[in-house]
Order: sequence, then C-alpha cells, then structure tokens
Amino acid sequence: MRRLVALLALSSLVVAAPTRGQEAAPPKAQSVIYLIGDGMGVSQVTLGRLAAQELGRPYHFDRFKVTGLADTSSANSKVTDSAAAATALATGVRTNNWTVGVDPEGTPRETLLEVAHRSGYRTGVVTSTRLSHATPAAFCAHAPHRNQEGKIAAQQVQSMVRDGFPDVFLGGGRRVFDDAARAALADAGYAVVTEPSELGAAEGEKLAAFLSESHIPWRIDRPEGMPALAQITEKAVTTLAGKGAPFALMVEGGRIDHAAHSHDAASMIFEQLDFDAAVGWALSYAEQHPEVLVVVTADHATGALGISENTDVEALVKSRASVDALLEGTKELTAAIKRMGPQLQRADPVSRAALFRDLHKSGLLVGFERSLAESHAVSLSDEEILEVFGDSDYYWQTLALGHVLSERRATYFYDPHVQHNELTGTHGHDGAAVPVFAFGPGAEAFGGLYENREIPSRIATSIGLPQPGAKLEVGILQGQK
Repeated sequence: MRRLVALLALSSLVVAAPTRGQEAAPPKAQSVIYLIGDGMGVSQVTLGRLAAQELGRPYHFDRFKVTGLADTSSANSKVTDSAAAATALATGVRTNNWTVGVDPEGTPRETLLEVAHRSGYRTGVVTSTRLSHATPAAFCAHAPHRNQEGKIAAQQVQSMVRDGFPDVFLGGGRRVFDDAARAALADAGYAVVTEPSELGAAEGEKLAAFLSESHIPWRIDRPEGMPALAQITEKAVTTLAGKGAPFALMVEGGRIDHAAHSHDAASMIFEQLDFDAAVGWALSYAEQHPEVLVVVTADHATGALGISENTDVEALVKSRASVDALLEGTKELTAAIKRMGPQLQRADPVSRAALFRDLHKSGLLVGFERSLAESHAVSLSDEEILEVFGDSDYYWQTLALGHVLSERRATYFYDPHVQHNELTGTHGHDGAAVPVFAFGPGAEAFGGLYENREIPSRIATSIGLPQPGAKLEVGILQGQK
C-alpha cells in the first residue's frame, strides 16, 4: 500500500512539472504605454542617434530588441496626414486624410482607449501639442475634420465630465480649453493644472493639465519650469497606476513633425531627443513592471529628411533657437522688404547691393542677424534674406529660414518651393514606412512589415482587450471648418 501511494505521488509530480524544453508561460501584458513620434521617420530616429552620440548620452531606442516597419498610407492617399494616421493607430481602421476617429463614410469607430475604458482600464492621453490636435483627438474624439478643434475640445470635455474618460489628459492647448471647460472638469473631480510648475505636486485619481496656451514650447527654446515629455509621461503613469488597475496610455511627441515641416533640423533633433527620453522612462518602468507592454511608432515621416556624409551634427546640437524664435520681432523687416520688392526685382546687382546696404543701415536687420550669430553661428547673404522675407506668409518664412540653416549643416529636406506650392495635401509629409519598436510581454507580435492599422489590433490582443474599430452609435460633429 505504501508503495502504491509513493508511486501516485511521484506520478503527480511528473504531471505537474514541465516537460524538457518546455518553459513556464511568459507573463501576459496587462497595461500598455503607446508612444507616437509625430513625423518621426527612420531618418529622424537616425539623426537623433547621431545627436545623442555627439552629446555623449544614451539613446533609448537602441534598447529595443523587437523592431518592425509600418506602412502609413491612408484610405484616400499614399501619403497620410496626421489625423488619418492617428485614426488608424487608434482604431485599426484606415480613413481619409483630415478626418478624426471616423471611417471614410464618416461613421465613428471605437478607439483602443475607448475599448480599454469600457473594459475597466484606466486611460490617459499625453502630448506635446494642443490636446485638441489631430493625434490626441483621434484617441478620444470623433470628427469629420481635424481643424474643428473647438468642437473636438468640447467633445473631449464632455467625455471626461460624463464618463470620466480619459482619466489623465496632459498637454498643451489652454486657449482651446477655456475657463468654463476647466471649471467643468474640476466639478467632475479632475485635478486641473494650468501652471507647469504645479504638475509635479498635483494629486488625485483624475488629472487634466493644460501646460501652455498652444503647443508646448520647443525643447530648444523651452522656458525654465516647463516639464520635459518624460516628466509628463511619468506623472501620467504614476497617476494611472496608483489604483492598481491596468491602464492604457498614449503619449505623443508631436513637435518632431512641426520642426520637420519647417526644415528646422536643430529643433527637430531636440524634439527627437525629448521624445527619446520619454521612451527611455517608459522602458525603465516596464523593466520594473513586467506586465507592461511598450510600443513605439510614428504616424508618418515628414520632410523627406536626408542625412549626408557632411551633416554637421556637432553644429546642430550647439544650436540654441528655433526658427520661430528667430523670426520673433521681424514684422517690420518683412514689411520693409515687401515695400522694396519691385525695386529689388528690377535692380541690377550693383543697385540691389545698394538697396541692401540701405536696409542694413536702417537697423531693421540688427536684431535678426545678432540672434542668428548667437544661436546658430551663421549669417545670411542678401539673397538668402530676400528669399526668407520676400514673402510675408509666415509659414513660408519658417520653411525658407529652416531650409537655409539646415543646408548650412548639410542636412536636407524637400525643395522648399515644391513643398510650399505643390505638396499642399500634407505640406511636406512623405510616404515612407515608419519604424515600430516593442518591449515587454507580447512584443514579438510587432516585428515585420505591415500596415499601421494592425498596431492597435496587436496591442489589444497582447493586453487581453476586445478589438478596437467597432462602429459607434454616437452623434458626430457635422460640417467643416
């Protein structure tokens, strides 16, 4: 009898133990930090790495073991805009350019964060742009046109007041979310922050922060006290994770794209490094919390960025001002050059030189030239000054100035005239596939080459959520801007 009991006990141990070569099941992801670099193509990632090496700092993208590529075409264009791309990344449904959270027929589609919310997850949105801008909007709103930011913001506020979704809402755009909107959020139980210095100390299970009037200032220009994207991400995660429930967070580094639109390579590098630091924080958090999946991608690439053998990374990382900062206070200069325009166009080289000498004597160029010398260690020729200020359109001025400064560092983008006059659908996006990086349980699902719309589906599968993209029976904002 004793021998039979011993044999039964031994057999139970054999059944319970894994067979040779069989590992214990890996941990399943419960939460996700989903980071999107707006405008971040492979070239932006590469230039960021070169800049990090030049500065002697780690580059956190190098920590990923799983990488892939995602095609970014929209439903109606081989080159997507941010709204259509973000909709694909949020819902798994490709749509037409300019539309937010809806399919090509205008039907609202459920986003990954909305699925997470109804499944009992805590949810959050973080961005360095206005919170009503295309990418954050696509994760928590539905609209026929991205430029309806006032109505999008009203929809976002209504969702937070009525449903507590999302739990965390951090970024810029204070001018869009007015006093009444912020008061409604406070009445609904959100801790509401409007001063950057107050973000760290803010407490509560629900948090909304509007850290700037419009987009969060360029990293290269950022004022004292404005938190980095990594700090904002940390605040979001610690707030979401505080209750112990699983969470889903979207983090956008939105101004990589803005700098690339302006061909401002120096500002773009600093935005890429700011985003890289947020990625690094997320990776370190996931290393300490093995139930967290980290996925990083981009909505599209911007600018057709080219890195040459002569690209002067050392000079780029020493730059100290964005093109926006350089153009501050140049309205009188623009007006003067506009008045001189007919004379300049007709003048022979000698007469044109005389006209520019008069312009220099007027003092209108002094501040601009001083700022250029101090922040970029360059000066512009008369022809380059005319190229920048000969058109009073501000978008053209940022593009023309950024292009000149980047070419001085052998860093190249689209021809600015082609971008300004012909690429009017997206104003400078390009159609290249974008990188995908993943870390944590389920990361292996993100390798390979596939369409961007598959990313939210793979995330949902990895963290045990229903699939996003279901048609929603909700009211839809009507009309265009």
